[in-house]
Amino acid sequence: MAYRTFRDFLAVSEQQGLLRRITKSVDRTWEPAALAKWAFQALPDDDRFGLLFDKVESSEFRLVTAALGASTHSYALGLGVSREEVNDKWTQALLNPIAPTKVKEAPCQEVVHTGDDVRLSNLPIPTWTPGKDVGPYITTITVTHNADSGEQNMGVYRTMVKDDNHVICNLNPGRHGFMQASTYLDNGKPAPIAWVIGTDPSVHFATVANMPFGTEEINVAGGLNGEPVKVVKCKTSDIMVPAEAEFIIEGEVLPGEYEDEGPFGEFAGYMGPVAPKPLVRITAITHRQDAIFYGYTSQMPPSESTVLQSMTNAPLVLKTLREDFADKSVMDVHIDLTFGGLLAHCIVAMSPKHEGHAKKI
Repeated sequence: MAYRTFRDFLAVSEQQGLLRRITKSVDRTWEPAALAKWAFQALPDDDRFGLLFDKVESSEFRLVTAALGASTHSYALGLGVSREEVNDKWTQALLNPIAPTKVKEAPCQEVVHTGDDVRLSNLPIPTWTPGKDVGPYITTITVTHNADSGEQNMGVYRTMVKDDNHVICNLNPGRHGFMQASTYLDNGKPAPIAWVIGTDPSVHFATVANMPFGTEEINVAGGLNGEPVKVVKCKTSDIMVPAEAEFIIEGEVLPGEYEDEGPFGEFAGYMGPVAPKPLVRITAITHRQDAIFYGYTSQMPPSESTVLQSMTNAPLVLKTLREDFADKSVMDVHIDLTFGGLLAHCIVAMSPKHEGHAKKI
């Protein structure tokens, strides 16, 4: 099945025991991250679950983490298939992308905050490495726009909250988001940017995929769903965002303005270094009436981010080998659940046809 909304997926996850609800009030500066890490470290893949916090101190909104990437079961549920069918589902989506449909009104804009009403502190943004991270981080879909072509890119770029209306985004040179933003910044213009929080699983999965520059992830998400994703124009920029999302945070990257970002707990198990990164001014926060905040649990594997990246990029390798390189001897590909964007083990199932064939693959 295709999920039109994030909350549809949460309802099915809870029904199947893949999401647990915590009713006690929690302190976002340490408890959600600590409980998530405890669950990942203490439980095997077959037994893990996501977490829904009904009450978060100093916020009116609920908080969810690890829902999509608690385990291979959660990931497959998000695609509406069995674990054995994930790679095939992805291959068909990559071969048959579907462009989004534009709408004028959307649930993600039921409530609109702009100007002095913008307060990031109202959102239950967690601190993911308690006692070590410099502060709360937004860990979700980041959307950038190309000034020349109009194309959009969706990726995951950790974003440090500086104050109520400023963040520092980990846009690194060479990454697609930085390349898109540079089409504005190189001309001395602010670059539009937006964060999408809690939308249908296909958009989250497509965002994590390491696809070639110029590929629009929202089209691949449509392929995963078998139907177009509905998108709506941001309130303060031309960026198009998923209409059914829980929250949209809109902003502009300020040309020539950098501030220190980090430290942040990295997937390798060490604290990432402090480095200057682009400063962003938040221009709007829009959300549903009863919005649910969602953030990926990151850090040392096993974690939600490593499950998501491993499960998503294995089928991309498979599609590249079987379809782009037309090598039908390749039957399957698996990446162990430790891939954080840099290091992992990739296993290829194939039938070698000649000497040196496996090495070539």
